[in-house]
Amino acid sequence: MSARPHSVRSHLFQVLLICIVPIGLFAAGLLYLHWQAQEEQRERAQIESARLLAVAVDNALDSTIQRASIFARLWAASRVDDATLHAQARQAIASNPDWDNLLAFRVDGTTVFRADHAYGDKVPPMRMFDLWRPVYEQRQPVVSNVFDSPVRGMKVLSVGVPVVRGETVTHILVVSLKLSWFDELLRRQGLPEGGVGGIFDRNWKFVARSHEGDQRRGSDPAEALLRDMRATPEGIGKYNSLNGLQVYTSWAPTRHGWHTAFATPAAPVDGAFRNHLVLFVLAWLAVVVGGIAYAVYKGRHIAGSLASLEAQAGQLAGGQRLLEVGGSGVSEIDRAYEALEKASLLLHHTQYQRDLSLEQEREARAAAEAANRAKDEFLAMLGHELRNPLAAISYAASVVKSEQHTREQLEYAGNTIARQTQHLKRLIDDLLDVGRVMTGKIILERDALDLAATARHVAGVLAAGGRFAQRHLEVDASPTWVLGDATRLEQIIGNLLSNAATYTSPGGRIRLHVSLKGEQAVIEVSDDGRGIAPEQLPRVFDLFYQADQTSDRATGGLGIGLTLVQRLVTLHGGTVSAHSDGKGKGATFTVRLRAIAARADPAVEAQPAAGGQPQTVLVIEDNPDARETLRMALELHKHKVLLAGDGPGGLALAERHRPSVAVVDIGLPGMSGHEVARLMRERLGTETLLIALTGFGGTAEEHRAREAGFDRHLTKPVDILELIAVIDPARAGTRTAGVSSKAA
Repeated sequence: MSARPHSVRSHLFQVLLICIVPIGLFAAGLLYLHWQAQEEQRERAQIESARLLAVAVDNALDSTIQRASIFARLWAASRVDDATLHAQARQAIASNPDWDNLLAFRVDGTTVFRADHAYGDKVPPMRMFDLWRPVYEQRQPVVSNVFDSPVRGMKVLSVGVPVVRGETVTHILVVSLKLSWFDELLRRQGLPEGGVGGIFDRNWKFVARSHEGDQRRGSDPAEALLRDMRATPEGIGKYNSLNGLQVYTSWAPTRHGWHTAFATPAAPVDGAFRNHLVLFVLAWLAVVVGGIAYAVYKGRHIAGSLASLEAQAGQLAGGQRLLEVGGSGVSEIDRAYEALEKASLLLHHTQYQRDLSLEQEREARAAAEAANRAKDEFLAMLGHELRNPLAAISYAASVVKSEQHTREQLEYAGNTIARQTQHLKRLIDDLLDVGRVMTGKIILERDALDLAATARHVAGVLAAGGRFAQRHLEVDASPTWVLGDATRLEQIIGNLLSNAATYTSPGGRIRLHVSLKGEQAVIEVSDDGRGIAPEQLPRVFDLFYQADQTSDRATGGLGIGLTLVQRLVTLHGGTVSAHSDGKGKGATFTVRLRAIAARADPAVEAQPAAGGQPQTVLVIEDNPDARETLRMALELHKHKVLLAGDGPGGLALAERHRPSVAVVDIGLPGMSGHEVARLMRERLGTETLLIALTGFGGTAEEHRAREAGFDRHLTKPVDILELIAVIDPARAGTRTAGVSSKAA
């Protein structure tokens, strides 16, 4: 028995429900899974915050123990009298902001001194002698729990260390800590808004709390939290706080037997999911209602068109002429009479187009997935390569800002900032260069040059920069002339040498060989480092590819150096190849270029010295930090510096003081650096040396700077010595570095 037929509107409604309901359920499931993943990530992050609090507490206690132990050792070694020791104890309290009191007593319990009493005052004997028994019996530091001091009548936390003379513990030195200092320690950890941190001693009593520390000190946490903390050393859960609020609290142990806890309000977390769920349900219901209304509307038109088609079919079946009717509103029905004989052809054509579209879609998806993977790998590598120099710069900056640094530390920090800034500049230049090469935007400025001289120059610069630290570099170069771009050829040799240094362990050897073989100029860079596996050789020149990358990324790099080498060699009409006998057997990279006949060395024109006199330098820079630090650097080299933050201000200063040098940023607000240069040339003529100092690099930008009237174009961040050399060549120093070399 056949099923009862339904109307078109009924079928459309069923199709609508079959499509929308599963999609809604699937989307709801995805929303729930996403929320669960976020919850897990939030819990991991909150537990990690508790661990970091525990580390901070351990560091604070360790620091106190170390400082107290130093005082105890100085006491044991100096043999000073008690009055002098009492004075030294008061000085120690004044210089340690987390110390509240310092007292000492003998192993028989009699008190030597208390820093909070005047020397000579009668002080009570130690009443909690058993607490410090491990100090003189085991010679171990002891960190107490929070207790009520019978002498001072307040909550106290103390650290005791032994005073050892010879092989005997003669005294016990006890440091009382400021509990409010621990409250401040919690607040310095960068707790989020509404977050509360707590520290508990071994008896699960509050030592400190980022909020209401004085009121809660020595009391118990919430009962449910206390039960769970005693049951497991580390975890997270949802509890009612002491203030009656629901919070998510994570806890973690410290090495000294204490615990730290970190609580965040539960309302924002739970409310966010409920709000998203309500919005999703409302949106889904709106889609269902809108779909039903649209299905009813479209069903009416389709039903009318089918009724018209049925009437026409009846006319055709009866052998009658087709009725003259207007448009049905459904183009498929209007074309039904004309399309029957073409249906088969159209069907095959449609199937072919469908299969072709599916194949193209699969190829496009595969390409997109490969590109996405390459993007993720590149971003991970870029993040790693940028964090290392930024971390070094950050640490060096903290040394510079510290008031306790030595001259040697300041010099080392300054050198570190300079080295890491140049490293960042090289990373950015490589990224920009590989982008220009891949898009064909690099224009070579060819000239006759000796590859041997270029190779020795590049090797010397890299050696001076410490690139071959603990590695032996041998340069074997005979005069070999080519027609090429000097900058790009230096880049090719530098990238090959840097690659060899990266994959050669300390103590290894690197060889740079330049020679003429027939009509070819050959550059060979070989090493005895890690080598390349046979299956990896075909991919070494691929963009972003790096062989055998470990999780620690010890070798570093972005995987673009060899790609840049290959593209630049190709632009010069040459070839580059890689060879290795396998893992651990080193590698050799060979570049072959078309050689030309040797040229005579061009005569070097004598350049008149600038006199070595201080110059008046106008700096036009809108970034305050860059402007001020450049001023300080130039003034350290005895130059007089004028400052302006925009183009109009800089022009006014230039007309008033007529400086001998102007350093102008290109990206100025309102009036660009190019406009400033043109106006300065119109008003001051050629008497001022114009230097463009900008983040815009490349041949095209240099050309624009020349057209605007600039004499030199330098990209940020520039080495200050390079800028000084441009401003006043007579006062510029040179830095050299040696490598072992021999000329054929």
